[in-house]
Amino acid sequence: MTFLDSAALSSYIVLFAFYAFLGWLLEVAYRSYKNKRFINAGFLFGPFLPIYAAGAFFVLALDHLLQIWPWFLRFLVFAAAVTALEYLVGFFSEKLFKLKLWDYSENRFNIQGRVCLRFSLLWAALVLIFVLVIHPAVLGWTDGLDEGFLKVGAVLFAVYIATDATFSVLSLAAFRRKVAYLYTEYVNLSNVEVERLLGSIRRLREAFPDLNKYIRNSIDKSIKDRIQSLLKPIQKKIILEMQGRKPFEKEYYDLIGDICEHEEFLKLKEYFHHNSSIYHHVHDVAYLAYRISKYLKLDYRSATRGALLHDFFLYDWRNHDVPDLPREKFHGLEHPKIAVANAKRHFSLNDIEEDIIRKHMWPLTLVPPKYKESFIVSFADKYLSSKEFLNEYKKRIHLQARKITGRDQKKHPENSC
Repeated sequence: MTFLDSAALSSYIVLFAFYAFLGWLLEVAYRSYKNKRFINAGFLFGPFLPIYAAGAFFVLALDHLLQIWPWFLRFLVFAAAVTALEYLVGFFSEKLFKLKLWDYSENRFNIQGRVCLRFSLLWAALVLIFVLVIHPAVLGWTDGLDEGFLKVGAVLFAVYIATDATFSVLSLAAFRRKVAYLYTEYVNLSNVEVERLLGSIRRLREAFPDLNKYIRNSIDKSIKDRIQSLLKPIQKKIILEMQGRKPFEKEYYDLIGDICEHEEFLKLKEYFHHNSSIYHHVHDVAYLAYRISKYLKLDYRSATRGALLHDFFLYDWRNHDVPDLPREKFHGLEHPKIAVANAKRHFSLNDIEEDIIRKHMWPLTLVPPKYKESFIVSFADKYLSSKEFLNEYKKRIHLQARKITGRDQKKHPENSC
């Protein structure tokens, strides 16, 4: 390689390092602003995001081919190009690491959550700024640097990035192992062990916030699958007990005696909920949570008491107004906070019980449950609510069918038996 070639290569490496650093600054600023605290973005340990540098070189090569095109058409090509690049990076990261590092599923006009129209247009605008303003300025700066300085800087960066990438890949592999272990053993781990595992992978969870949702959703699915397998052999027995055809265990009543006897809690009998009263609904959820938590050897006392208090609100959720809940407020989001306040006012709550009440509407509420018992109560509530709605729907259909049959018989009495 000639001296000119080595100088050019050193210049390219320094440019790559600078653009990787600029990309890191951009991501850190965006993530830190969004999360209201400093976030070290990217999967490398250091302050570099190579994907931004690779994208910059790709865009520069593309711009060289499109120099005679008008800016509007170049903008459209840039938008398509960066969209394709982001999609491919997302696709291969999922295939290689089995992890979804970002997710645009909640944005409109997305493709498999890997790209979306909003961010594609934003990237295209940033590309225009980069091509017109940033790159000419940076190129002028690097052209003025001493060749010896460029060579030393290029070598140092190459050694550093190779070292950082090696340790980061090892860290990502360890991350995958810990997450896989968390999925398979979640119900067998104590809450302390779960928190310790999540703490050990905190850096990547913070660098890629969508990993938190991915992890929580996978854990939620794991618990639901385990619970569903538990419900199959004992479902009929539990349903019979909840319908009052068999008595609940004495232990269940011992766990909740003080709550059931409280005059404020007894007021829940006055408020309709799904197809019965709030009082009967929370009893059903509490008993199902009690049985499941006991079977899984969890803190069934906290699960039972938290479940019993999860809907501790004293108003008609279909027609509410001040002082309970202003008409414009959404009951689904607001009632967990109201239930927590009411429960704290009349009873002493531990951390698990409070988390159960506050998070039982997840994922409608943004923050996921912290404890396994919270997941179980959330599942029990949704499971029973869906059964209650389905039973109510069947009753209405049956009643409607009877009315139609009655009208037909009045019109055509000769057809009746």
